[in-house]
Amino acid sequence: MADLKTAIGLMSGTSMDGIDIALVRTDGEGVVERGPAMGVAYEPAFRKTLAQALETATSIRHREERPGNLGAVERALTLRHASAVGAFLRKVDIAKKDIDFIGFHGQTVLHRPREGLTVQIGDGGLLARETGIAVVHDMRANDMAHGGQGAPLVPAYHAALAAGLDGFAGQPVMFVNIGGISNLTFIGADGTIVAYDSGPGNTLIDQWVEAQAGIPYDAGGAIASEGGIVASMAARYLGHPFFTSEKRMSLDRNDFRPPSSGEAGLHDGARTLAHVTAAAIERSMRHLPEKPKLIVVCGGGRLNRVIMADLAEFVPEARVAPAETFGFNGDSMEAEAWAYLAVRSSRGLPLTFPGTTGVREPVSGGVLARRPVLTTERLVLSLWEPGDARSLAALHAVPEAARFVSTGQPWTEDYAQSRIDGWLEDLARFGVTKYKMTARDDGRFIGRAGFGYVPERDVFELGYSIMPDEWGKGFATEIARGLAGWFFSNRREPRFVAFAYAENHASIRVMRKLGMTEIAPAEVPRGWARFFELRRAR
Repeated sequence: MADLKTAIGLMSGTSMDGIDIALVRTDGEGVVERGPAMGVAYEPAFRKTLAQALETATSIRHREERPGNLGAVERALTLRHASAVGAFLRKVDIAKKDIDFIGFHGQTVLHRPREGLTVQIGDGGLLARETGIAVVHDMRANDMAHGGQGAPLVPAYHAALAAGLDGFAGQPVMFVNIGGISNLTFIGADGTIVAYDSGPGNTLIDQWVEAQAGIPYDAGGAIASEGGIVASMAARYLGHPFFTSEKRMSLDRNDFRPPSSGEAGLHDGARTLAHVTAAAIERSMRHLPEKPKLIVVCGGGRLNRVIMADLAEFVPEARVAPAETFGFNGDSMEAEAWAYLAVRSSRGLPLTFPGTTGVREPVSGGVLARRPVLTTERLVLSLWEPGDARSLAALHAVPEAARFVSTGQPWTEDYAQSRIDGWLEDLARFGVTKYKMTARDDGRFIGRAGFGYVPERDVFELGYSIMPDEWGKGFATEIARGLAGWFFSNRREPRFVAFAYAENHASIRVMRKLGMTEIAPAEVPRGWARFFELRRAR
């Protein structure tokens, strides 16, 4: 029986008009159960902010760079995605604990495959902290590191859907996504997958009508339907080297610029650009191994009747139909794909192939930001990850912090790693352990906190340690209170204990704030300590 995972996909495409959200249950291979979907529009001011971010990003030379206000924009974008996830879960009445992964695309602000550079802003760690759900993000980078173009990534999902197309089994089919940039996926009769960007999609039309009329897009192609084709303008776009090159390459939104205001009137400009979008798809099809019998159109462009009519005219040998004809949701397909890819990534399955991105061999990709164990107003507890030993050693590197732990001595990085290894073993044995504690807002390391099992007393013991420069901010009380609630919600034990050395007045105050009752003192590795307990409310 297939091991199905439930994932949410989040897509903010090159049109930059909002977030598409979709839920999918899948094994990351041939089983796909499509669930509900919704869209959340960006407010006009934020759309302008994103457009400005594209200009700011042109100075990036290394993908980690965030020049100007790009870091602030990234945070704002991520928080909007977190809010959208919350709204979606409330709408469909699903608990976050029932979601295995979020597939997070982020917003592409720079894509230069010839330089091996792609940048999608969006903080996967912050999204995981805010939603409480594991997030798979940054799915393009590994493809580029292995010689690929970093796009398109949706073909693996298209191939899974194509297998279930009624009436077209064993026939060549093509999916076309007309978003900001158009891309196509061809699935041959023998299962061969070929995919690439086909040219400008809605981006030129959207920019044109917004500049000329102050509206974000040409709804249904209404503006284009009243115009005529400006032949010289169309020829200029279709003469772009992208269409004459024998090599396929992925595109950036900035590879094609909208016409200047004097080149055409509103209606003629929209009509010409709709023609260019359809003609670009037809011209790009010359790279396919054979002609498709069916073209399934997804993305906002499928709603532009002028584009659809032109495409049907240009490719008379194929049936051209919107995604809904076959029961698909043309608005949410890319979001569905990102949910599907998140599950594939979690299983180490390939996301891209030589025939889709030009990568040297099939490769997986994505970075996993783990599901938090506990989130409070300002703090997050999560599992330890490779490389965390350095932070843990720094926590206990100074005498004022080390004196309150069992060794009484500063920790080395090797010793810190041995403790992490032991805590992970404890988690497997007892279901609880000491976790990494980070700040919810920026992910900085705050310390550690959690429970340890004390076999000689048959009781779980609450403990925490906080970086000295974070003392005095109320973090100890906040995490202890959060852990107390978490313990009694997730465990059956009637009580837990905590201890502090007599000179550790701050921790004793925390225990009293929690309403813990002092019990008999007991001897611990470094002498006698005061013990407190908290019992489950009756």
